[in-house]
Amino acid sequence: MTPFVLQDALVAKLKRLFADSEYMNARYEMVPLNIYAQNLPAKNEQDDRDHFPFITVRFGETTDQGHEVQSSCSMLLSVGIFDESLDMQGERTIQNILQRIRHAFLTHPILDRMFELDFPLTCSLFDEEDLAPYFFGYVNMTWKIPGISREDVYFG
Repeated sequence: MTPFVLQDALVAKLKRLFADSEYMNARYEMVPLNIYAQNLPAKNEQDDRDHFPFITVRFGETTDQGHEVQSSCSMLLSVGIFDESLDMQGERTIQNILQRIRHAFLTHPILDRMFELDFPLTCSLFDEEDLAPYFFGYVNMTWKIPGISREDVYFG
């Protein structure tokens, strides 16, 4: 259950972080970032253009090191924007979003008094192929989460 609580807390924090920001969608309208837990919603049309701009908050690995020890959960944030401008500033916009996320969590690494950011925290642009006018970036973060205590210990 805890990874779901972490995911919900991250979605809520990102909505607050970007509440004052707007980015262009594929209809050339300035709109707020769509922030989704786990996946983009089902397609309404032939493609996913309606979902841009977006951030998805996806589960990575949950790791347990033993009983009575904090566990960890990695989360992958995927950022996608649409930018058809001739100056090709989409990667710059993605980098600004990534740095805003990075700054917010490095300066305030405790989330909902329950989770603590762990290291490493990595940010990257997707630049393996040219997908313009769509641009993507990623934030990979690991969180310390409460461990699960063993309940079958017998004394006697």
